[in-house]
Amino acid sequence: MLKPLRRLISSAVFLVLTGLMIFAAKRWTAPVFAFYPKLSRKILAFLAGLTSPVSVPVWELAVCALALWLIVSLVLDLKKHRFLHWLTGILETVCAGAFLFVAIWGLNYFAPPMQERLGFEVGQYTAAELREATEYYLAQANAASKEVARGDDGVMLPGDFADLSVHAGDGYQTLAETMPCFDGSTVRVKKLLSSKFMGATGTTGIFIAFTGESSVSSTTFTTSLPFTMCHEIGHRMAFAREDEANFAAFLACSVSDRADFRYSGYYLAFVYCYNALYRVDRDAANEVWQTTSPEIQADAAASRAHYQTVENDKVSEATGKVYDTYLKAFDVKSGRQSYGEVVDLLTGWYYSEVK
Repeated sequence: MLKPLRRLISSAVFLVLTGLMIFAAKRWTAPVFAFYPKLSRKILAFLAGLTSPVSVPVWELAVCALALWLIVSLVLDLKKHRFLHWLTGILETVCAGAFLFVAIWGLNYFAPPMQERLGFEVGQYTAAELREATEYYLAQANAASKEVARGDDGVMLPGDFADLSVHAGDGYQTLAETMPCFDGSTVRVKKLLSSKFMGATGTTGIFIAFTGESSVSSTTFTTSLPFTMCHEIGHRMAFAREDEANFAAFLACSVSDRADFRYSGYYLAFVYCYNALYRVDRDAANEVWQTTSPEIQADAAASRAHYQTVENDKVSEATGKVYDTYLKAFDVKSGRQSYGEVVDLLTGWYYSEVK
């Protein structure tokens, strides 16, 4: 009984330390985030450097090994009538993992808003102002849509995953020249071994702080793939919230030397803004849609058809609820809806930096 007791005490200590870190981040936000994001990026860069030589996501291999360990250890402990020993060991491992997750990266959920770190303002915008921003991103997307290779059906041709993954960090290197918050690791993005399963859940990519790996599903549609790769690298840049990783991805794509990244960035920026405009002024949104290029219309239609064949509604709904709960646990009140909140950043950027 002594070892299970020690494990319970250890678990409690890890939980208390985790709570104290979160309390400090909320209570003393300015001093904590004067150093934490850069420290987080350095740790993540170190971890990414360790795992980058392996061509597949190390974390997926680790999950398989962990699952095997759970089963074997459970069987062995049950044979010795030590279930409590096994259970407290699992509890200690989970609590230690939570502590490391928050220490390495998770505190970034409580960071000051991205616009404060980048030096621009975000306000409340009218439907007319949102429409103007939407039209701007559409104009850029329309122009970029004609620069990428297309098939006979007019849809953007798939890029080589390996080639895209190596160059997904190029835009961040450009941004880092004037924005120090983007000075993190830009090592390649990896293809998920579990791409088919992730596609069924509606997951296009994932970032794992423990290994510093940005991974993307091969089921991600052609036009979204470059943006999604940049999104996952954006998490490695210590932007934890989904809307901020989306905006980081847009910025990286917009300054890329490659047409496929620029198009993907402006295409997704337009889609997010258009969807927001559609919710507040359907007539205005329909008028804007009438000005989309034939290339964008072809890509949008193909994208919808693609995900209808890839996603499993029941699986996607179940995993969506789990992820929504996770985000809300880290003070993201809107949960999965936070992806779409990138519209606030896009609109603010347009009025502060573009117009």
